[in-house]
Amino acid sequence: MRSIDPGMQIHVWGSTMVAVAGSPVIPLEQGIIIGALVDRRYPQTLSSLPEREKQAIRQSRGQHLISSYWGGYIAIIGSADGMSVDIVRAPFGELPCYHKRYGQATLLASDMDMLILAGIARPPIAWDAVAHELAWQDIRTDETCLEGISALQMGHRLTIGEGLERAEQLWSPWDHVMDRHGSAAEESERIRQSTGHCISARASHYDRVLLMLSGGIDSSIVAAGLQASGNDYSLATLVARDRHGDERDFGRLMAQAVGQPLHEALRDVRRIDPDHTDAARLPRPAKRMFEQESARIAIEQAHSVGAQAIFSGGGGDNVYCGLHSAAPVADRLLTGGAGREMFRGARHLSEMAGVSIAAVVRSALKLSLPWNRTGAFKPDLSYLSRDAAALASATPAHPWFVRPRQGLPGKMRHIKLLSYAQSYIDGLDPQMPMPMIAPLLGQPLVEACLSIPTWRWFEDGKNRMVARRAFARELPPQIAERRSKGTTDSFTGEIFERHHARLREILMDGLLAAQGILDRHAIEGSFRSTGTVAPPDTGRLLRLIDVETWARAWRGGGAGITATNG
Repeated sequence: MRSIDPGMQIHVWGSTMVAVAGSPVIPLEQGIIIGALVDRRYPQTLSSLPEREKQAIRQSRGQHLISSYWGGYIAIIGSADGMSVDIVRAPFGELPCYHKRYGQATLLASDMDMLILAGIARPPIAWDAVAHELAWQDIRTDETCLEGISALQMGHRLTIGEGLERAEQLWSPWDHVMDRHGSAAEESERIRQSTGHCISARASHYDRVLLMLSGGIDSSIVAAGLQASGNDYSLATLVARDRHGDERDFGRLMAQAVGQPLHEALRDVRRIDPDHTDAARLPRPAKRMFEQESARIAIEQAHSVGAQAIFSGGGGDNVYCGLHSAAPVADRLLTGGAGREMFRGARHLSEMAGVSIAAVVRSALKLSLPWNRTGAFKPDLSYLSRDAAALASATPAHPWFVRPRQGLPGKMRHIKLLSYAQSYIDGLDPQMPMPMIAPLLGQPLVEACLSIPTWRWFEDGKNRMVARRAFARELPPQIAERRSKGTTDSFTGEIFERHHARLREILMDGLLAAQGILDRHAIEGSFRSTGTVAPPDTGRLLRLIDVETWARAWRGGGAGITATNG
């Protein structure tokens, strides 16, 4: 558990006390802003605010922060009468906020160690929530996998007062879906400016950053943005033994384009510990096993080059509308009819998907029907027991999935992608030895991308076209026109094959099985049928291991689910 930091700041007003260590702080009259805060007009993090802005933040109970600023902040704002306090979490802000009612008080902290240090007993695991996590691993609500522990969602405000604890949504992606649009050139320029602003602003807080460069579109755009901003940075890339996990050629091209050396490191499966989880301090099993090696290499390289933070292109697919669906053509059909532009979009998508134009049009027509527009939200119930599957099958109550009546199917799926990006952010541990930042998940860039019609992101058989055009001058043609994408599949296959016996033992004799969550017969059959060869659903089996190792690390209690394997 974390010890009390001798450099911790204590802020007190009324009945509210805030302890802060390791994060920038901007004091308010009766409140505080913790974490990175950026003015929408200037691409740099702020260390202070003028009095008129502080007053606007307080009078609006934090809404002014959402509309005029962005970043990774948590704001704690006391009311004028001292009877309540508002806690605001930034949209796409990486600083978490967990809370629990404790007697007459409400305790809030950025990690579980801090809550326990404040006096709460170590909470038991909420096994029903664990089953739901396995079924819907990328959709985050205010529910955690620990009993009595809630999470303040991004873009929400939690109000606490005497006999009062209420959360409300301040930011919605639907507020940034526009009916009128500019030309392709105007849209590309808007995305270029927003992307550059987000990259430069987040880098301005550090003397040097390390960018994990894969050679894909997204991380290459971050490299171009860092180069244009003048921020000091270094480059590193991770390599797997299989050719599908080896993107060094693309990484070298981008490193040459920005004039920076590229550190290349091979992921070593021997360094993976199947009994370890990096999520041990988190209230959810939000880390993957293969990330152990990625994090180790990145942190070691960051220390070696004197970087204070690690950047990535994480979330780029989500923000730049990397859909694999005919839904954008359905959007065009619903807004412009079955004209030339719709068939042009169908042709572009057919080239990307490798299917006929007729198949794309048929799919678009189906998706345009009112009852099909919301998108298919399907749980992954594989390897779950019959009872766990029944318990976890209900779609999570995520506020972004409540669409406007005339919501477009493609835009709904774009917003669904953005909700998945939340799970990446919520998997970041504030106690990690190095901040991990995905600058493409900046609020201004997300809003700019939402304002662009989904069909504009596809052209000539490629996705993310608005972003490709925006940075066409900075990206080597081989990257700007790239259609392939590297994966971690080969490395996860190595993990499965090397640790096959131990992985089987962990699942068959673990807490999830004991709680009746797993279908042990199906798991046993999968391990037996494949021998030591990684099966096609290796990712799913390793995900079960991730959750099991988190549960063991937490060592919680609680009643299980009555098992009915089937």
